[in-house]
Amino acid sequence: METIHFILDVPDVFRKRALYGLRMLFLPFRVQLQEVDKASSDSFTLYYGIDPKPVQGVTASFTLKPDTMSFFEGHQPLPIVKRYLRVEDERIPVLFESSGDFSFDPVAGVFYFLSGWQEVHTKKCDEHGRFPFECSIQSALNLAAQPTVDWMRLIVATKLKSKGAILERKTWGADSWMCCPTHDIDYDRKWRPGIYKREVLDRSILNQNKESIPHRIGRTMRAVASLITTDDPFRNAMNRMRSEVEARNGSATYFFKSGGRGLRDVSYDLKNSFMLEQRILLQRAGFGIGLHPSYHTFLSSVQLEQEKTKLDNVMMRRTTVHRSHYLRYQHPKSAYLIAQAGFKIDSSLGFATQCGFRHATCLPFPLFNPVEDVELDVWEMPLSVMESALFNRMNLSPSEAIDYTRKLIHTCADFGGVFVGLWHNTLWDEMDYPGWGAHFEATLDETVRQEGGMKALEGALDSWK
Repeated sequence: METIHFILDVPDVFRKRALYGLRMLFLPFRVQLQEVDKASSDSFTLYYGIDPKPVQGVTASFTLKPDTMSFFEGHQPLPIVKRYLRVEDERIPVLFESSGDFSFDPVAGVFYFLSGWQEVHTKKCDEHGRFPFECSIQSALNLAAQPTVDWMRLIVATKLKSKGAILERKTWGADSWMCCPTHDIDYDRKWRPGIYKREVLDRSILNQNKESIPHRIGRTMRAVASLITTDDPFRNAMNRMRSEVEARNGSATYFFKSGGRGLRDVSYDLKNSFMLEQRILLQRAGFGIGLHPSYHTFLSSVQLEQEKTKLDNVMMRRTTVHRSHYLRYQHPKSAYLIAQAGFKIDSSLGFATQCGFRHATCLPFPLFNPVEDVELDVWEMPLSVMESALFNRMNLSPSEAIDYTRKLIHTCADFGGVFVGLWHNTLWDEMDYPGWGAHFEATLDETVRQEGGMKALEGALDSWK
């Protein structure tokens, strides 16, 4: 493995942040970083610090500007972007200026995005306590589909290679990039008392949705038919989702709930015969199983640990993968709770209303608390697409959703990244979720066409080296 030496000359208050930013800058490459006091003639040495003059013997340098320090000391959520770098057809925003070999500061830029800085210092939350996309720099600069961190890495790597650095990209085992299909199991069946009330009383009799008589009759007949058959679209979807992935020689991660305490939760029994059969089939196929905790757990260590213990007991093993319900997450408290509960992987960090790259990367990274400047022992597998965001929040048609998703897949493939997609077990219920199943199949097919791997989250992360 290639070794790159670095000299870090920054104020103590910024040291841990600079170390994290520097490590994350080189995370996608098979290199070892080693801090030194001075450059030697026989090594590749980087300088990152406050001295704007070239340091003797270093191969390349980044300068930490006073304005950058002032920004972080002021706890501002969004930097003021005054210019962009043009790379191929992309406009890469310069968040922080620099000098030396680079006109921008990639260390501070990478730290800004991956530490979740903007989320910590934005006070506004949506109705579910989440960081709103509308408050993000991605929204302000129209960057939702741009992995800005990965573009910074590419710019730096290209320059350093021209100076003799050997920067070999990590791969996902034998695959250059990875797709991780994931499924949040919010319900174990569709036909429940609340659904019958919605279909017969609310929609058919009271006509709350202002639908035509033939449409209302059709919905009522479907509800009545469900009373005389064991066929259920949500249960059918659980089986078909697995079959579709297996047919393409892949595996996926299923997130199960073990608790439900409020109006936003529908509880189900993990020990009933159907769920027992599902767990056996998933484990036999090499699929991953994670916890999908109930609505209020994202700020409750007691509830999170109770629900994890319950799933652990049912599975007879420790659950290490986590995805929050409604993608509820407040940084850094939620990150601490996830780590304290013993999870090693989270995949909650996608915007609930906009698909793309919430932390401006399509690659895994360890979570960081920028309030206490502590790196956590939890890896984030960033969420790129949630089907309900595409259809219900972005209001895309099935064909538009497929096209948008394909572009994100191509971006992940270009950067050797991971495309994490989220689908619920509502697929192929065409009356209520038209086109959602076709979107899932199209995503899997595009992965095959682009020669990506297809694995569960845990196996994928283990293979990235």
